[in-house]
Amino acid sequence: MPFFAPVGLVLGALCTAAAFLCLWLFDAPDTGFAGRCLVAALAAWAWMLCEIWATRGLHWDGLSDLGDATSSGASGERFWAVLRDSRLGAFGALHLLVAFSGLWLALTWQLANGQWIAPLLAPAWGRAACIWLAAYTVPHDERSLGGLACAGSSPQLARWQVVLATGMLVLVLLLGNCPFWRLPLLAFGQFLLIHSLIDTTREHGGVSGDFLGACIQWSQLWFLLVTV
Repeated sequence: MPFFAPVGLVLGALCTAAAFLCLWLFDAPDTGFAGRCLVAALAAWAWMLCEIWATRGLHWDGLSDLGDATSSGASGERFWAVLRDSRLGAFGALHLLVAFSGLWLALTWQLANGQWIAPLLAPAWGRAACIWLAAYTVPHDERSLGGLACAGSSPQLARWQVVLATGMLVLVLLLGNCPFWRLPLLAFGQFLLIHSLIDTTREHGGVSGDFLGACIQWSQLWFLLVTV
């Protein structure tokens, strides 16, 4: 777990390199505004494809499963039965649609403006947020992925992630031309997201890997939207 955010940085570098390779291959000065936007959208798609390939789509699966479970209104063991069901329901599909389209739009906007620092840092930010969640919750099943994450996290490690996150904010401010007023907004929104997920784990008896995957994806999306 201490290396979770650095691994995210490596993933971000891989995805961002794929996106800028796409920009380099397909961009042309005479394409006009619409053409540049189309190329940026293609590059954003390449970023997302690279992320899905590297992670095997594990976090997206968690996002859809949690969307189905939380929107079902179920509680107790019924909640966990819905969460573990591998079939995609309507609510999970809606959560996937919103998150996937939002990430695609945010990345397109970032890349169309020539920004590279936020796409580079977004996976690291999402994984730092995952540690914040794991450090302040209890696992539903200690033998599960959520249990392993909680065992490897601690409040002290979570505080180190705050230091890392602060460094990422400074980099975005200096290298990404992000307005300063957006940084408190980013921090406050992230706090609300983590707090909401913690409340959900307390309501349903603990955290699982699906919670952590959803936390990573929603946190990445929030980071990219606010820093654009």
